[in-house]
Amino acid sequence: MIDRLAIDANAAIDLLRPRRPDPPPLQNVVTIVLPLPVLGELLAGAIASTMPQMNLERLTGLRKRSEILIPDEKTAWMYGTIRATTHNVQPLGQSKLNDFWIAALCVQHELPLLTNDRGFDGIAGLRVIHW
Repeated sequence: MIDRLAIDANAAIDLLRPRRPDPPPLQNVVTIVLPLPVLGELLAGAIASTMPQMNLERLTGLRKRSEILIPDEKTAWMYGTIRATTHNVQPLGQSKLNDFWIAALCVQHELPLLTNDRGFDGIAGLRVIHW
C-alpha cells in the first residue's frame, strides 16, 4: 500500500480514459497527488481537444479525488537546483520545463512519481515509478 503517489500527465490521462483499468501502481494508492503543473497540462489538453466539455468533466472527477500540490519558495529553490544540476537526461526543450517543476515538487515532498516519461530518469532525489 502506497500512502501518497504523484502522477504525471501521461498517468493521469490513462486514468481519465474510459474502460481502461487503473495502471497497476495506482491500484493500492490511498491518495493520488496532482502537482499543479500536471493539472495545467491536463487542462490545456482538455481545452484544446475535440471534446473539451467531456474531457473537462472527466478532469473535474480526477481533481475531486486528488490532492493538488502547489509550488512555494522552497519548490523554486528545488527547481533551480534540479535544473542547474541535472545532466544526462533526455534533452528538455521549452515544453519540458514543467517536468522540472513536477520533479521539484515530488523531491520536496518526498513523493514517488508515476510516469512513463523517461525524461524524469536521472533526476537526483526523484523516485520514479514506470508501469
